[in-house]
Amino acid sequence: MKRRIMVVGSSLKDMGGIVTVIRNIENSRIAQEYELSRLETYITGSVIAKLAIFLNGAMRFLWRMFFKRPELVHIHMAEKGSFYRKMFFILTSRVFNVPTIVHIHAASFDEFYRSSRFQMKVCDYVLRKVNKLIVLSNYWKDYFSSIVPEERIEVLYNGVFYKEPCIKAARNEPTCLFLGRLGERKGTYDLLQAIRILKQRGVRAQFLLAGDGQMELTEKKIEEYGIGGCTKLLGWIDGKQKEELLQNADALVLPSYNEGLPMAILEAMNECLPVISTTVGSIPEVIVNGENGFLIQPGDIEELARSLQDILLNEELRNRMGKANNQIISERFDLNNLMGKLSSVYRELLSSPKKEFTS
Repeated sequence: MKRRIMVVGSSLKDMGGIVTVIRNIENSRIAQEYELSRLETYITGSVIAKLAIFLNGAMRFLWRMFFKRPELVHIHMAEKGSFYRKMFFILTSRVFNVPTIVHIHAASFDEFYRSSRFQMKVCDYVLRKVNKLIVLSNYWKDYFSSIVPEERIEVLYNGVFYKEPCIKAARNEPTCLFLGRLGERKGTYDLLQAIRILKQRGVRAQFLLAGDGQMELTEKKIEEYGIGGCTKLLGWIDGKQKEELLQNADALVLPSYNEGLPMAILEAMNECLPVISTTVGSIPEVIVNGENGFLIQPGDIEELARSLQDILLNEELRNRMGKANNQIISERFDLNNLMGKLSSVYRELLSSPKKEFTS
């Protein structure tokens, strides 16, 4: 019989990287090896909608613990409200002596953690109750090793299902794509200023911004900067539409101020796109400046404009970097290979004597 694993996370009707990761796991070999059951505890929307899905998830979780207990709980968590919601499931699993994995997707957990002494104590207490902490990179492993024992931490990069290399058609006006939540954290307004600089320099290109978030403010700044002719807001896109956008783009830009390991970067690399991003979080573990993309310091608008100009005006450079990125995905971020490591983590916890989880 397949071993029973409960996966706790956002609704698949929601948006963002966590949802993509949960969906990818369900579409991978893991679903054939284990009996996965998904428990949805969050959805973007009104306070009532958020409270309703959480309470429903909490009640279903308790019912399962009493009547059809899972053998392992895999919790996907970010920071702030996500941490406090998932704290219930972590501590409840501990009460019922069920081993627990917490999969941290937070882009700014360090800021959340040190926001107060009380916050630090709560985070320390809760995370030390976890049997395994999965983080997205060595950067975050080094960080969390000051909170929990290093032997409890596993690095599991986000991944994508590898696609064979593709040839990009030559265009007079190359297309640069932004994928993410519009706002200051993702560097949206820095990008708009860089686009204005490029327009003033006579660089011809199209910029597509796909994402939810601060749509009205972004639209206002596009009009203020006079870049409406080359900049389009698409709103949130997903699935087939996102795949088509990536296939028809020539580069991805994500000038974020903090990140984990963005799925948008991996998806772009898989589609043979060069990446312009920043030296934050786990991104420097994937993008090497000048080799498969360009990295800038967050907020350096002049350098962002220069990097975009270099990419957009040099088709040979774009093709070379894009080919390198596709190869990196094949070697390090193919989801089929990464799921083997996740399965090993599952097996380790499922085969450990129960007494290890009572300490």
